[in-house]
Amino acid sequence: MTSSAPTALKKILRPPLGMMRALPVHFAHARLGGRGPMALFLPARGPSGASLLRSYAMAEGLRAKGWRTLVLPWKLTLAQRSRFIARALPDVLVMQSARHELNDPALYPGVPVIYDMDDADFHLPHLAEAVTRAMPRVTAVIAGSRYIADWAVGAGAPAAHVVWTGTRPTARRRPVQAVRPPVIAWAQTRPMDYVAEAAIVRDVMARLAHRHPGLTLRLYDRHPGNDSRFPATFAAPGLAVEWRETCRYEEYLASFDDVALGFAPLAPEMPFSRGKSFGKVLAYLDARVPVLASDAGEHGCFFTSDTGVVTNDNDRMVAAADRLLADPAARQRMADSAYGRFVSHLSLAEAARRTDRILRNSLELT
Repeated sequence: MTSSAPTALKKILRPPLGMMRALPVHFAHARLGGRGPMALFLPARGPSGASLLRSYAMAEGLRAKGWRTLVLPWKLTLAQRSRFIARALPDVLVMQSARHELNDPALYPGVPVIYDMDDADFHLPHLAEAVTRAMPRVTAVIAGSRYIADWAVGAGAPAAHVVWTGTRPTARRRPVQAVRPPVIAWAQTRPMDYVAEAAIVRDVMARLAHRHPGLTLRLYDRHPGNDSRFPATFAAPGLAVEWRETCRYEEYLASFDDVALGFAPLAPEMPFSRGKSFGKVLAYLDARVPVLASDAGEHGCFFTSDTGVVTNDNDRMVAAADRLLADPAARQRMADSAYGRFVSHLSLAEAARRTDRILRNSLELT
């Protein structure tokens, strides 16, 4: 077999494979019942992270509001997407950011586009142009924070509305704080890339380790090939550091059962961090883990003195964490109060309620 044979074989197999990827959504479309409006979701990637919560879960949440919804497989080609759209005739496309190369409103003329954006992608060099170009072409933007919504309007979007990322609260009971070991989690995706935030965690943990023997810092999202020396940058006397591999979302949620406190640092001087919403905080709240948050992004709009610690002063964060680590009952009271606010403000049901209203108003549906 010549060296070109594998390439030729791929070209032969590509159309059938593409058809197989599209089959589930065609079958789902055929089974769609009801007479409500139809929303077709174009996620940035497969069902994980923000795509899971803001596309796949939201599509499900909107069905309870009378919508007929489908999520297109993210690996479909433009031709496959276009054929399905022509067949399904959706009332609206809900497009999740420009992190997918085909998520460009200009590629889908004649169909209203609601553009969903949970990160300040306009601050990322490889996405800024595409995101900015999309703004005048959309019907409206659904933003994860006020910072993003304000930018979108300034960049030409006809309207922008804030919908905090929501999730479905876990039904199972969580261990009480009284039995949890002194573990503090920093559940940041690609933590090694967040240099300013890591500096906050590093300083606070080093000072807490002197006061609380056996204290552990838990990092997340380790992938093969990551620098194994990264955890050592947090080394301090009396502090243990672990870096957990990336995992399925259900395993990720369960991993907080033995966590006493959760870090949510945002460096307000870093432009990208200003647009952060609640993606990483949701797991803490659901697991009844008290949150240590920077006063940036949307944190000050959600947390109160009863439901979390919000400060940009490391001394105050250390003092609050010191007190909470020594008082499991205080941790439990804060976690329980935050959980109640989580259910009312950051649940999937609440996010779907707000999104339903935005879609209907934007499209003038009744």
